[in-house]
Amino acid sequence: MALSSSTMAPPHQSWHGLDAMQADAFRSLLQGVALICGLTHLAFCALFFWADVSALAYVSVASVLSYGFVFQLARRDRVAQAWTVTVLSVLAHAVLAVTVIGWDTGFHYYILLMIPAAVISSIRPLALKAGTVLGLMLTYLSLDIVLRHRAPANVLPDFVVEGLHYFNVIGIMVMLISFAGYYFYLLEKTAAALREMSQTDALTQLKNRRAITEAIRREESRMRRGDHPLSFVLCDLDHFRAVNESAGHEAGNAVLKAVSRTLESCMRDVDFVARWGGEEFMAVLPDTNQEGARLVAERIRRKVEGQLIEANGGAPIKITVTLGVATIEPGEDAEQAIVRADEALYQGKAGGRNQVVSAAA
Repeated sequence: MALSSSTMAPPHQSWHGLDAMQADAFRSLLQGVALICGLTHLAFCALFFWADVSALAYVSVASVLSYGFVFQLARRDRVAQAWTVTVLSVLAHAVLAVTVIGWDTGFHYYILLMIPAAVISSIRPLALKAGTVLGLMLTYLSLDIVLRHRAPANVLPDFVVEGLHYFNVIGIMVMLISFAGYYFYLLEKTAAALREMSQTDALTQLKNRRAITEAIRREESRMRRGDHPLSFVLCDLDHFRAVNESAGHEAGNAVLKAVSRTLESCMRDVDFVARWGGEEFMAVLPDTNQEGARLVAERIRRKVEGQLIEANGGAPIKITVTLGVATIEPGEDAEQAIVRADEALYQGKAGGRNQVVSAAA
């Protein structure tokens, strides 16, 4: 009964689950983009009205409305439509601005901002993403070739052009920092969720064997430093195969879930409980001697024995458990104590089941 986590595979993580997390992160990012861009275009509205470029002022009003629409689309999980509206809004505003008031105002930089956003987007298929990136690059290059040296349709005073240029440069920097920081936050959040998933049993929502192994190592180290007792309770469902065979696997799953909730209800905040494998569970009890662990195990046994489990609308299922208890002895490590708890458990199985057996020192 080795504690090596290399033998304890984490739960299967489907590509569908990972794609869903990426899509959720990108949806949240789009909402952030819509909020920041909407506020930026409000500033442009005031600026263009002040500079007497009413055409672009009204375009900025339309942009504010379009980003409000993007926010609502993303909120409703219509990510593809939100992304499409975002790209079209940025392109339309950038092309109109550099055509009307000139390349030197710096509105073309917003097209560059969309390229990394397209790369990290959750849009599928990959060919569509690649096409979007290529389209943005070609659009920018075409504008550079055609408009960079062309006189604008509406010539603004030099100080206004300079002000717009630096406003856009600083705005792009702020947006890049904001989007990168927000996306990093979303990635950290997703990574934390994946770590939690990798340490959680999908059926019972208890910690899995990998997670409890890490907890055991931490508690064993703490025990050695402070000379605190550390006990283990191994719990195995009696005649569980018969439940699966007679009532079906769905009923068996219902039994496992019900017993898991019972185990959790018997734990303190400092205790750990996990699905050890199949129909076997492990409880780790810090600062608990063998007698205390036996009392916990007996409480578990009585509570499981006393419950009726509803499953599939059939007759209620009654189940019992057998438990083995062991406390780390001087000169012993956690793995050896767990082996003794396992041996005690099987003594209880051989002795008639539905009982608690304490391991001999």
